[in-house]
Amino acid sequence: MMGRAGRPLYDTRGEGIILTSYQELKYYLSLLNQQLPIESQFITQMADQLNAEIVMGSIANVKDAVNWLGYTYLYVRMLRAPHLYGIAEEEIAEDPLLIKRRTNLIHSAALILDKHNLIKYDKKSGTFSVTALGKIASHFYIKYPSCLLYTSPSPRDS
Repeated sequence: MMGRAGRPLYDTRGEGIILTSYQELKYYLSLLNQQLPIESQFITQMADQLNAEIVMGSIANVKDAVNWLGYTYLYVRMLRAPHLYGIAEEEIAEDPLLIKRRTNLIHSAALILDKHNLIKYDKKSGTFSVTALGKIASHFYIKYPSCLLYTSPSPRDS
């Protein structure tokens, strides 16, 4: 993983570290030396990142979240290599800023967070509300799937 490691309001700098086997060292050095594009993996972590932003108070609704997504490396790569992210040329022609795509990504992430009780998502108004579990998950870097352990009834309770 390479990227900014830290939280904007709390950390003033970040660093990236590559841990790899000796056999794969040449591959990673070639990525750095040849300046090949590195694709974003943000989609796989978007729900947890969105939760952190909601808890921090920087995102209150879908519109805020779509705007926030426009500042990510994912957005840059979706514009530069849309085919790698499943975006057809027609979609780019109809929506050059990918607002619909970003809205759909945010909606999907918000539904996941709502399902796991990390936020309350009012689909009609598009607003997000923080939950106690969402705060805990954000502050202690707990990924949303793990939160099911705290919200699902245990087999002993049956």
